[in-house]
Amino acid sequence: MNLWATYPAWQNYSSLFREATAAQEAKTGMEKSHHLTASLYFGIAALEAFLNDKMRAHLTATNSEDEILDVLRKGEIISKLRKWPGALLGKSLNVKDETLDLIIFFNDVRGNLTHPKTHGQDIYANLATVDPISVVDSVAEYIVRFHEAERTTFPYWLFGWNYLNPRPDSYEIFLINDQQFCFSLEALGFQVPAAHGGEAWRDQYLRTFEGYLVVRHCLVALDRCEPKSALFPFKPILCRRWWTSEHHRSCGHVTAKVIGADRHDGP
Repeated sequence: MNLWATYPAWQNYSSLFREATAAQEAKTGMEKSHHLTASLYFGIAALEAFLNDKMRAHLTATNSEDEILDVLRKGEIISKLRKWPGALLGKSLNVKDETLDLIIFFNDVRGNLTHPKTHGQDIYANLATVDPISVVDSVAEYIVRFHEAERTTFPYWLFGWNYLNPRPDSYEIFLINDQQFCFSLEALGFQVPAAHGGEAWRDQYLRTFEGYLVVRHCLVALDRCEPKSALFPFKPILCRRWWTSEHHRSCGHVTAKVIGADRHDGP
């Protein structure tokens, strides 16, 4: 088994979405506390990984590795969130004030859990007020707004869905391009021009925060994943609950019958 390590921003955001969902569905206080805490750690990690990646790309052409590491190591995450967009894009982001306030609050709660200054239940008082989905929404808004200001397409994984790569004995998630995401939306029944006119659609819905909200609303309402193709059994499947064993079987598994492993050719 290989460790899963591809792109830290994606990895941490996906883990955030998984933990926030689990926190919503938790049956006990112990479970909810665990998943809420994990949500905060992964959420802040996703933001810092995203900004560090952007800053590294910005500095690579003119700075040595030691100089780049010195910049990335300096400053805490809230300072980076406030100052780095100006340095990277020449302008601030159109992030709502209440969203940045929430991120600051989440980071403070995370810090107090990591380095508690008091004893007893008061350590967890602020944690109990955290809405797990608001952590997802706040992190997603910041990253979408960055891409909006950058005039680039934001990644589809900000919706919390991921692609499972169907194999007889494997179900790891992996990254794919935004055009394939459009084809998946089309397969799910949405009126998306994946093949023709797709660029204009992506400009409207995958480059703006308003577009993000529209697509997210549609995906949240679904109770199904992308349907499998009988003609292309190894086609990656866009899956809404990609971390569960149930979906590993339904979206990430290819049966022997489908791939013809049970056929016997010849005499």
